[in-house]
Amino acid sequence: MDSVICPFCNPEKNEVTLENEYVYARYDKYPVSPGHLLIIPKRHIRSVFEADYQEIENLYDLVCKAKEFLDGKYAPDGYNIGINDGNAAGQTIMHLHIHVIPRYFGDMDNPKGGVRGVIPDKQKY
Repeated sequence: MDSVICPFCNPEKNEVTLENEYVYARYDKYPVSPGHLLIIPKRHIRSVFEADYQEIENLYDLVCKAKEFLDGKYAPDGYNIGINDGNAAGQTIMHLHIHVIPRYFGDMDNPKGGVRGVIPDKQKY
């Protein structure tokens, strides 16, 4: 996807919730739960495997700052943090982004298995 038409390459100022030199955070337009944030590198790259060490360090830094921000604003009981990398993994916007999804007791009957739920039959073990 060309960075000119990529929805993550040129965020509006009011979309940016947190940022550092290499990465920014914004709310997901289709949130799984209240506070669902996306952590997005400013450089247009498709995959976490294309990120350089500086970007990886800054992605992690913003994931941690996002947790602090969400703890203060939403007080979740836990988090799911994940990356859909590639079409087979469900990536729909071909610009690397990390989902920081706040979780709350009672938001589903049994959260056991967590991210394994991407393949529903494999979540319970």
